[in-house]
Amino acid sequence: MRNFNGDQTTFRNIAESFEGFIIDLFGVLHDGVRSFPPALDVLRHLRSTNKRICLLSNSPRRTQQVATRLQSMKIDVGYYDVLITSGELVFESLSKREPSFMPTLGSRFFHIGPDELSGLLTGLAFARVADVSDADFVLATGASGQTAGHAALKEAAARNLPLICANPDLSVLIGDREVACAGVVAAEYESFGGRVYRFGKPALPTYQKALGMLQLPPNRVLAIGDSLATDITGANQANISSALVLSGIHHHYFRSRHGFDRAAFEQLCQKHGSCPSLILSSLGLKEVALDAGFENLA
Repeated sequence: MRNFNGDQTTFRNIAESFEGFIIDLFGVLHDGVRSFPPALDVLRHLRSTNKRICLLSNSPRRTQQVATRLQSMKIDVGYYDVLITSGELVFESLSKREPSFMPTLGSRFFHIGPDELSGLLTGLAFARVADVSDADFVLATGASGQTAGHAALKEAAARNLPLICANPDLSVLIGDREVACAGVVAAEYESFGGRVYRFGKPALPTYQKALGMLQLPPNRVLAIGDSLATDITGANQANISSALVLSGIHHHYFRSRHGFDRAAFEQLCQKHGSCPSLILSSLGLKEVALDAGFENLA
């Protein structure tokens, strides 16, 4: 992992050291409502300098759905080489019956999450059921909308049903609103003794897939995200240099009046056991690294 000197180091300068970028969506390129213009400038610059870009998201949606949504926020398909979503990873794995537990998974699932996300498995030989007692497994896409409740989760855990988590994030910022994600459901299920299979970040296979699609080794890639628990932990596990932006879920660690709270952030790094190579207030070509060299804190 590289260390960077945060003193007057702009992202434009930092980017010159890498050939590929793995970039998160929520909190980095957009806020769930609109894209961030400086971040779009970064994508344009990286493309103009022949850098390879993989957009990597824990969205519990198929890739094409997310690409269409990005297009509506002016994040054109020409701005990146590949898009990977945790929802697509779930779909691919279930379609191939991978990994080892998949062949015995069964065909009936109970869905937890917003109704609009219940169609993630459409096109595959799985049927959604309305009662958890009829299910072979649980599919969690979110923590809002239709929810199972404690009783249903406890029943599923008692029956030893596997829970497939299509979004390991605990929360995400949509505009100014923090919204709970499927990772909350997964954590609750584990507290009941249930088996959870998470797809997406921070799982190492997810980053290995991204590296494979970029056709680059880890030491030539920079991962950019807004979450220590997923983006940075995943990058650390894959031995990829990382940049954490404070325009997303950890925004409260950066106050315009008081600046960056390094001491509080060090405690957060120690809690997660993962640390970024550098920190930016947001993604932009002229953004100066707020601080750097956190790897030794984990």
